[in-house]
Amino acid sequence: MLSQTIDTFRKAFSFLGTIEFYLLLIPLLYWVVDVQLGMRILLVLISTDFLGIAFKQLLHQPRPYWVGDVKPLATETSYGIPSSHASDSLAVWEYLSYRLKKNWLWVVSALLVMLIAFSRMYLGVHFPQDVLGGWVIGLVVIIAFARGEAWALSWLKKLSAAGQIAVGFGISIAMILIGQLVVVLIASFPDPAAWAQFSTEARSTSHYFTLAGALFGTVAGFALMWRHARFEMNGSWGQRAGRYIVGIAGVLILYLALDVLFGLIAKDENMAGYLLRYIRYASVAFWATFGAPWTFLKAKLAQPVADTGASSTIEKGKPVPV
Repeated sequence: MLSQTIDTFRKAFSFLGTIEFYLLLIPLLYWVVDVQLGMRILLVLISTDFLGIAFKQLLHQPRPYWVGDVKPLATETSYGIPSSHASDSLAVWEYLSYRLKKNWLWVVSALLVMLIAFSRMYLGVHFPQDVLGGWVIGLVVIIAFARGEAWALSWLKKLSAAGQIAVGFGISIAMILIGQLVVVLIASFPDPAAWAQFSTEARSTSHYFTLAGALFGTVAGFALMWRHARFEMNGSWGQRAGRYIVGIAGVLILYLALDVLFGLIAKDENMAGYLLRYIRYASVAFWATFGAPWTFLKAKLAQPVADTGASSTIEKGKPVPV
């Protein structure tokens, strides 16, 4: 009984490092707390996950239960180092602490990062060096954002919304091309045959299309939201809860419906499947960043921000803050 309780406890903390959890957390920040903070955290997560996947494939190292007498309490089909749970949790929670500058949040964040990391080792899916590698990735992303975001935002603010959307699309294509290059670079280094039953998706490029689509949808949605659907964070608790419920419902409907629809059209591991995956995640991110805020305003779940130039159009060429 005690062992089962500990297993459940560790799995719960492992969930706190998953993309599914961040899909619940980041919209809460974006729709209810601070739209710009939510946007930054989402970009931090996408950047960290992208680097994590690229380095997993470049290093192509096994997980503990692939090579040793380890009983896994969870299974994964990607390579081991760096741990995405470790990198994502450190990047998201420590960047959030950096932005909010709350002492208590630093403490809570550090505990969460440690517990998530230990949970992954306890579950048998990571070596200690995998966790350390993940922390390095997360730290690099935080430093890059802390030092570079002021310059990047200053440059982006000089662009029209159309220009910003074009930049987002260009970066998303670059992410896909980098992913293709990574897979080509490791093609001449095959995995041991003993890993085959475990590493079924280890060399897939589908993750790059996922992240690229999410990035494009995020940038495009935010640029349009700032002009046409910028909303106040205040309001009654009922309005705030309503925003979250309506927004998450839209995310889930799009996420699940497009998964079923596109699954009927093409298999995932071919170019058609990859493109549909890009569209799927771009659509979900676009809903979260623009579609949901626009709906909030129409449904009176939020009030528009006064004097923001929301009536202007992309064609007018006015810069949009990011």
